[in-house]
Amino acid sequence: MSRQIKIDPRTNPGLYSYGSNGLGSKLIFNERLKYNNYIFPDFLASNFIETWTSDRFYGIVNTNGNAVYPEVRRLKSLQFIKDGSQTQYALDFVADAWYDFAKRIRELADTNIIFRDSPWAKPFVVKAWTPIQDDYDRYMREEVYPVFFDGFMGFGDHNKKVRNIKSFITQVDTFIEQTLVKAGPVTLSGLIEGSYAPPYISGLVIEISDDSYDDDFNKAYKFGDRNFSFIANLAAQYGFSIDKNIPWRLVADLRNPAMVEYMLGVPIDGIITGDNVEYECDPLVGDVELPPRAYGFSEIPGFEDVIRHIAFFPYRDAEGNIQLEEGYKRYKTQVGDNWEPIFDRNKQSDTFSAMFETDYVETWSSDIDVFEQYLLYFYNFYVTARPSLLVQTLQDFNSSCEPKTASITRETITEDQFKSLYGARWKLKAFYLIRKMERKNQPAVKRRLNEIQQAMNIYNLTLQTNQSEAYPRALQVIQEDFIGPADTDPLTLDFVGDIIGS
Repeated sequence: MSRQIKIDPRTNPGLYSYGSNGLGSKLIFNERLKYNNYIFPDFLASNFIETWTSDRFYGIVNTNGNAVYPEVRRLKSLQFIKDGSQTQYALDFVADAWYDFAKRIRELADTNIIFRDSPWAKPFVVKAWTPIQDDYDRYMREEVYPVFFDGFMGFGDHNKKVRNIKSFITQVDTFIEQTLVKAGPVTLSGLIEGSYAPPYISGLVIEISDDSYDDDFNKAYKFGDRNFSFIANLAAQYGFSIDKNIPWRLVADLRNPAMVEYMLGVPIDGIITGDNVEYECDPLVGDVELPPRAYGFSEIPGFEDVIRHIAFFPYRDAEGNIQLEEGYKRYKTQVGDNWEPIFDRNKQSDTFSAMFETDYVETWSSDIDVFEQYLLYFYNFYVTARPSLLVQTLQDFNSSCEPKTASITRETITEDQFKSLYGARWKLKAFYLIRKMERKNQPAVKRRLNEIQQAMNIYNLTLQTNQSEAYPRALQVIQEDFIGPADTDPLTLDFVGDIIGS
């Protein structure tokens, strides 16, 4: 089974979809519908996931409905990387699952169980976790600021109104109010909730190709080969789903008990000390030596012959003897000499909640702090580019002299100067107004003022008794009571069809 015979698309064009972004709206819709219903139908694999639609927020919005990103300390470098000069990462238990999956595929290819000319025969990681902070920085610098600087400030008399940081903030406020719908979000939460954040920021996604996402023909001809159904079933054995619209994208499925086994471990049959050396000098976590890995067999009915390489940790029993416990310690709690999971492994909601609580950071608490840094940067950059402003002085209408002009020098400011002018109360109000606009949820003026005042009352009252808690408590009230969870309803293909049809 070294080579497979593929059907010639020239003689059987109906077996493929030809959707791409270059087509017109109706044509691309029909081709995408064909791809969805006939090329990669739901029955082709039991573990499809759709990160374009129904699963758009998987791993990036938690069970509270808040935007999140993984903590760096929960990441582990991946093995089987296409570019050996790079280091790719995923959540630690996902990296464990990927290692077993990729290794097993290679074993099957070497024994001719799967076609060796298939892109699945020897998969390498091309793309995995990326820090959302990098995406946000690039977005703010390359998209938001040019729209503000080249567009908004170049129109009308906006530039003439900027004399200092206060007048600059006023123009930013106007810019956000007038263009936020078209220009896009300005907070990190807004970026994640919108269509700008890639799913691999979650640490749950691994891609084995850098092929174009919009080329439906290539997806089917190259990746939808005769190995596909077998590979999909194999991926499920190791806890992965396959993205229906991007079939080279593997997503850790926390609904799958196989992935949960990598979190909680399986009974230890042995310890491996020799295949972990690539983790010893990890550029992300520093020059540290990680412990060796254990291995055992799955306890899932039907998967008893599947080997799992898992993490483990030592502990002392009641007699003071050192024992080994399988799984990641953060997912377990000690009860006497036994270790129990902190969540019910049979309840999907518990699994997700535990992962988000232990491994992820909610973005809302730092949204304005981060946005504040960009405001300061944008202002100083703007002032440096345009350090002076010519203004016309009042003229004597009884005089025949020409109007006089004067030059105003714009001054850069430091972070401390900015914070002295814009403190906690400004940040609370800014967070409320910006997040409301990003959510396209603008209450009536009376209600808006009332809600802001409620937050200010909580801030002022708390300030009297606990100064350090005043701002975070008021911010939390705004988030939980007035902003609320993100709207995660998917924009499905059927709904898009309704729009086109109308």
